[in-house]
Amino acid sequence: MDNLKVSPCGTHHLRSDGREAYQRRFDQVLPFHAPGLAPVKLTHTAWHIRPDGTDAYKARFDETFGFYCGVAAVVSDGLWFHIDSEGNPLYKSRYAFVGNFQNDVCVVCDVEGSYYHIDLSGKPLYSSKWSYSGDFREGAAVVQGCDGLSSHIDFSGKLIHDQWFIDLDVFHKGYARARSSDGWHHISKAGTPLYPARYANVEPFYNGCSRVETGDGALRVINEKGETLRTLRRPTIDHFAELSADMVGYWRTMALKTASQSGLFDQLPANQQQLSKSTGMAPERLVRFLRALGELGVIQVERDKYVLTEKGQYLRSDHPKTLVSAPEEYGGDLLRRWERLTAILKGADVDQDIFDEVSHDEERVKAHHEMLASYALHDYASVVPLLHISAGDVVFDAAGGTGTLSSLIKKRFPGTDVYCGDKAEITHQNLHAGVHYLPFDLFEPWPIRADKLILARVLHDWTDEQVALILQHGKAALRPGGELLVLEMLLPKSGFGGGLCDLHLLAVTGGQERSEDHYSDLLDNAGFDVVETITGASLVSVLRCRPMP
Repeated sequence: MDNLKVSPCGTHHLRSDGREAYQRRFDQVLPFHAPGLAPVKLTHTAWHIRPDGTDAYKARFDETFGFYCGVAAVVSDGLWFHIDSEGNPLYKSRYAFVGNFQNDVCVVCDVEGSYYHIDLSGKPLYSSKWSYSGDFREGAAVVQGCDGLSSHIDFSGKLIHDQWFIDLDVFHKGYARARSSDGWHHISKAGTPLYPARYANVEPFYNGCSRVETGDGALRVINEKGETLRTLRRPTIDHFAELSADMVGYWRTMALKTASQSGLFDQLPANQQQLSKSTGMAPERLVRFLRALGELGVIQVERDKYVLTEKGQYLRSDHPKTLVSAPEEYGGDLLRRWERLTAILKGADVDQDIFDEVSHDEERVKAHHEMLASYALHDYASVVPLLHISAGDVVFDAAGGTGTLSSLIKKRFPGTDVYCGDKAEITHQNLHAGVHYLPFDLFEPWPIRADKLILARVLHDWTDEQVALILQHGKAALRPGGELLVLEMLLPKSGFGGGLCDLHLLAVTGGQERSEDHYSDLLDNAGFDVVETITGASLVSVLRCRPMP
């Protein structure tokens, strides 16, 4: 068996001296594995053969794969299972996918889409089910939860450590590659980082060394302490040019603002002449403008016409998650507020009139909340299934704008009564069917009693003192046994992530982004226990809170 290999054409097997192992021909053959059988396929039918080319059994399948631990994965009528060397099913269950057995353990995916591991008898190793799981190596397997984050389990299905990551690899010589929000690194079997640095990419350790790529494109070799042993490539990013680009970021904002104001994006696809006529721009200057939009990656040329790229589609006014009004917001009043940043950093008061200004301008109400609705659709869709909401609950989405999140909650939990509260100038629009709209003021007693109160990206707009008052009113509005769900981006414990968003809030609203510990302190002072922090693949995390007894 060891001296047989697949022929270059893939239709039969050859001996080590190049002679044919048998005369038969198939559409496809795969290598031989112990106990001396190879998968073959002919006219959409698959089975296994012996080294002399004879059939190993009479059964036929849609697909067959190699033998591992004495059994092979097969597919029949679209369902997966394992067979023994005589073609007999190993167990009665059928799956949407099965892997190959290793150390007498195999990963499977059931018809509901859940992953777990089974033994050679087909019995699950544990009761847990996952959104994804991989093979075991060094006694651990990677599993992915419903929130998109990954961790490690042992053969009994228990977590090896309590750390969860955006991406994760199996252990190799005691260490695993892991990706957190700020980049790749290596972790021990306790889930702890080996060093503080984070990278664009890391390789597994080989004899105590790993090749890593830094954020600026440099390649290095590091040891298990994270110390640089040698540099293989200098940075590929020109930091001078990068800093210069940062300084002229307003070029991008103003170019997109001008295009949005002219309605250019809704005119595409169109040629230069058509665009000059519809926008009123001079032909020779329009060409220069289109070149800039092309550099931004929002348009491209196809068959002598300008068309939107996939990225640019979000700038169409009819896109479900349109951002066409965002450049006007960021390049208008919000930009002017940034001009006071120096004074604010020196202690000047922040003008906290942004929400009043918006609410008293009918056109801006539409544009501002259209932008916020798109962000809500993008950021909350994956978060809503994680919310602990039960049938019959009264849900209050406080300061929920035009009700995008409220609508997502109602669709996900149809047996609930969902109320969206905000300023009267906003709630009167009644944009989403099935959602009750309730005018209210965050800083006055709330006119509702609810089982679930939601503050989605609300607290970050306000100072700690104002947050205390908001939480006071929220606590009073909760029914017995109710919960407060706080949806916010959490600042990491280390690194600079979220710094610019935090600075934007300081300049525009007087609020701030906060760490999990900061929110926990505010909630504790307001009489809430944080019973769970749900951090998924989304930018937004969920703090589940209950009033203290």
